Amino acid sequence: MVQPGHVRWAQAATRPSRRTRALPAHKELAYRQHAHLLTSNDVVLFLRPGEFDAHEWSTLRAQLSALSANPADASVPPLKLTVLRPGLLSPLVRAAQPRDPKAKKPKHQQQSAQLSDAARQALATLDFSLVNDGSHTCGPIAVVTSPSLHPPTLSKVLALVNKFSKTPSPNQPPPGPKDPPLERLAILSSLVERQAATLERTKEVGKLPSLDTLRAQLIGLLSAPGSRITGVVGARAQEIGRALEGFKLGLEEQGKPKADAEASA
Repeated sequence: MVQPGHVRWAQAATRPSRRTRALPAHKELAYRQHAHLLTSNDVVLFLRPGEFDAHEWSTLRAQLSALSANPADASVPPLKLTVLRPGLLSPLVRAAQPRDPKAKKPKHQQQSAQLSDAARQALATLDFSLVNDGSHTCGPIAVVTSPSLHPPTLSKVLALVNKFSKTPSPNQPPPGPKDPPLERLAILSSLVERQAATLERTKEVGKLPSLDTLRAQLIGLLSAPGSRITGVVGARAQEIGRALEGFKLGLEEQGKPKADAEASA
C-alpha cells in the first residue's frame, strides 16, 4: 500500500542521516592519530609500498630507528615508519580546507568535527597541494616521520628507502637485465616543515648541511669582515709604533754628540 506523502516524509525525518553518522571508535582513534602524526613532525615522507612481509617491515623500522633524527640533540624522538589506515588520508586533507559556516556541512566536515580546534588549525597550516591527489589518497600509503629536520639524516633515509625499494622480495627471483627496475617502495612526496616538496626537492633538501654547520658558516661570514678590520688596524698600529721607535732612536743619536762634547769640555 502506498503511504501518503506526509507519512513518508515523517519516517524519513526520523531515520538517522548517513552524513551525520559518527565514525566507529577504532576508526576515530586512527583518524586523530593520523592528524597528530602529520602535524607534530617537521618531516613527513609519503611512500607507496608494494608487497612487504612482516620481517621486511620490521627490518626497515629497525634501521630507521637506528638513525638519529638529530645527532645534535639526543632528546629528539627517533624516526618512525607508519602504515596509514586506508581511506583516512583523504578526509584529513579535506578537513584542512577552510570551512564556510553558511554552507551545508559535507561528510568530511562532520569527521573533522571530531578533532579539536587546535588539531584543525594545525592541519590548516599544512601544504597539502601535492597530497590532495589520487597518487596519495588512493591505494596503500605509508609515512616516515621525523620530529626534527636534519638534512644529512634525511639523505640517509632516502638512501635507505631506495635500497629497500630495489631489493627483490625473498619469494621472487631477482630481476633480469631486460626487466624494468624494481620500485617496491616508491617515494611520492614529502612535507618539509609543513611545506609540500616533490621527490627532487626533497633530495635537494637532503644535500644541505646541518643547521649547526650553517650556523658556524654564518658566524664565520659575519665575523670575517671584523677580523680583517682588526688585522688591518693592528698592522697599522705596529707600523706607527715602529716609526715612532725609529724616530726616538734618531733623536737619541742626534743628541749623543752634543752630550759627548759637553762632557769633554
